[in-house]
Amino acid sequence: MFGVRDAKWGETPVAAMIPGEGHSIVAVELLEWTNSRVDAKFQRINDVILMNSFPRNVAGKTLKRELREQYCQG
Repeated sequence: MFGVRDAKWGETPVAAMIPGEGHSIVAVELLEWTNSRVDAKFQRINDVILMNSFPRNVAGKTLKRELREQYCQG
């Protein structure tokens, strides 16, 4: 999960997911399911993106900055 700019809240969360082998995820259904269980409106997920892999550094940490850049570019 990473944050993107939002005019109302300042920043809103975006969930990035890698579906497991043999599993399919419908991004809209996951978004609705998650947000129906979060009471605070500012904590609700703005979007869900499905990926094959996450950008990582040499230590194996996920590079949220790169995820954010990729998301904002399109």
